[in-house]
Amino acid sequence: MQITTFLLTSAAILLTPGPTNTILAASGAAMGLRQAKLLPLAEALGYALAIGFFLSVASLLRDVPQAFPAMKAMAAVWLLISARKLWSLPVVPEIPARSGAFARVLVTTLLNPKAMLVGTISIPSLLPDVPALGLLSFVALSALAGLGWTVLGASLPARLRRHSYRMAAMIVCGFAVAAAVSAAQ
Repeated sequence: MQITTFLLTSAAILLTPGPTNTILAASGAAMGLRQAKLLPLAEALGYALAIGFFLSVASLLRDVPQAFPAMKAMAAVWLLISARKLWSLPVVPEIPARSGAFARVLVTTLLNPKAMLVGTISIPSLLPDVPALGLLSFVALSALAGLGWTVLGASLPARLRRHSYRMAAMIVCGFAVAAAVSAAQ
C-alpha cells in the first residue's frame, strides 16, 4: 500500500508544472521532439543525483535551519540565469544550444525543490525501509513524465511554438521569484 501511495504522490509531483517541466515543454516546442527526445534523461539523471543526495543527508539537514533556505536561494539564482538564457535562445537552436539544453535541464532538476521534497519527506516517510526502490521508481517515473512534457511542447501549434522559449523564460522567472520569497521566509 505504501508503494502505491508513493507512486501516486510521485506522479502528481512530476505532472505538476515546474521549472524543469517548463524547460522540457519549451525545448520540445522549439527544437521538435526528434531533437529534444533525450532531455527527459537529463531530468532523470538530475533527480537521481539530487534525491540521492537528499536521502543521504536528510537527517543532517533537519538540524541545520539555514540549509533549506540556502538551497532555495541557489535555485532562485539558477532559475533567473536560466530564464535569461531562455529569453535569448532562437526557436530553432543550432547544435551548441541543443547541447546546452541537456545541461540546463540537468542543473534545473538538480536544484528543483521537488527533489528536496521527495528526498527529505516522501521517500523517508512512505518507503523508509526501501529508499533505493523509491529513488529508482521516482527516476523511472520522471523519465516518462519528462517525455510527456516534451511531447506536449512539440505538439503545440506553430504560432505558439515560435514563442516557446520566451514564454518559458517568463514562467521560469516566476518560479525564481517564488523560490527567492520562500528562501527569505
